[in-house]
Amino acid sequence: MANASLKPCVVLTSNQYKPNIGGIENSLYHLAQEYKNLNYEVIIVASDLNPENKLLPEVEIEDGVTIYRYRAEQSIRFGRGIKHIYNALKLYKQILKTYSPEVTVCRFHFNVVYLKVLGYKNVVYLVPGVVENETKASQRLPTKTLAKIKDKISFLLHKTVQRVAFYSADKLYVFSENMLQQIKKINSSKSIATCKPGVSLSRFNLESRTNKLQLRKELGLPHEGKVFLCIGRFVKAKGFDTAISALMRLGDNSVSLWLLGEGAEESELKALCERLNIADNVKFLGRQSCPEIYYKAADFFIMSSTYEPLGQTILEALSCGLPIIGARSSEYIITATSEILDSTNNILIGEHSVEAFAEGMRNLTTLSESDYIQLQQQNRALAEQNFSWHKLALELANDN
Repeated sequence: MANASLKPCVVLTSNQYKPNIGGIENSLYHLAQEYKNLNYEVIIVASDLNPENKLLPEVEIEDGVTIYRYRAEQSIRFGRGIKHIYNALKLYKQILKTYSPEVTVCRFHFNVVYLKVLGYKNVVYLVPGVVENETKASQRLPTKTLAKIKDKISFLLHKTVQRVAFYSADKLYVFSENMLQQIKKINSSKSIATCKPGVSLSRFNLESRTNKLQLRKELGLPHEGKVFLCIGRFVKAKGFDTAISALMRLGDNSVSLWLLGEGAEESELKALCERLNIADNVKFLGRQSCPEIYYKAADFFIMSSTYEPLGQTILEALSCGLPIIGARSSEYIITATSEILDSTNNILIGEHSVEAFAEGMRNLTTLSESDYIQLQQQNRALAEQNFSWHKLALELANDN
């Protein structure tokens, strides 16, 4: 590991990176490309955790960015957590010695602590979510006593480490006012800045009704009728059960719901579709590496989450011009949906209920063609004006 570059270095890090698919991985990739264009030496550091348990290279170069991975020790042997930490510390120490990064942007609380212990300067914690709220919202309660104990210990550990990360990071950034208030309840003394994530405007773009029908044909999906789209992990916090029940309540057999993702609740969601006799109208499409095709082929987007730090999917839906339905933020709906959509003509419902979502879906399906096109264009314009990876990269680097 020898750095011959005279460029300033930026390190981007989290616990996971490609081939994992998600909002955090997406943010690291796009920030890396922006920093590369700004003439930085860009390093991404992550563990080798991945859904297929593949053996990933320790070092590789992708699109002009060097990716380093530390061994995550996925075995069930005693001491695997200690080995995981040791491997991470060893790699971060080598990175610091070799590259002397000017700024490090971190998206995982454990890694913030590692970096500060090793003496990294200008560590920016771009907070993906508050463990205490996110875990409670997403948790699928285990039935066995041992599993309950393990879950409780894990929750307490992650909550504690994140609190240390809040205190020790040189700068905290969040993507929404909602997130800022969540952290202030935990650490009111720390300065917290809000920023806006980006969205790939070239990948996620508008399609006409004719092109949508053609894309569905190419995907082997039903061509006609209106289509609502939901994307995310199949966990409690995503509220996909509410979207499914709302489709049934809508009572229009020509309308379909597409669910992209995978997770612990998949079998329960499929069983719900069977009980409601709408299995033919709900398509489970799995985890997709190119979700933009499905955004372009769909007509509308449902943000049904009850907890969401921001929601990259809502930005992607805006960029594709999809009219969106979501619930307003409240004591029980901890999302940034209101912040993003308040000034738009998308549908913000007052309560997170099956009836409210069904009524909102009905309103969207009855939009005239001209109103639909107008809302498409308004949503695309909002994405273009407000959500830029380039602006975010500059903000995170220049504030240190």
